[in-house]
Amino acid sequence: MLLNLHERVRVGAVFESSPKPVWFSFHGEKVVVKEICYRWKEREGADIIHKYTVTDGFNVFELSFSAMDACWYLEAMDEGDGK
Repeated sequence: MLLNLHERVRVGAVFESSPKPVWFSFHGEKVVVKEICYRWKEREGADIIHKYTVTDGFNVFELSFSAMDACWYLEAMDEGDGK
């Protein structure tokens, strides 16, 4: 089930040529990013939004990073099926 969230979250990231999320907090728990499945950029006016689809090995999340505001958001979560 896909949950649209758009919640500001704390993220541990490595900044190389572009930000790479390593972990993020969600409802008080640390979620470790096991894999970045897909990444892309979108422009919103003068801002460049870095977007990521990541997984913790069970659930799939969409994260975004505003280069202008230097803020991370958890945009959506697709819960695993428990298998």
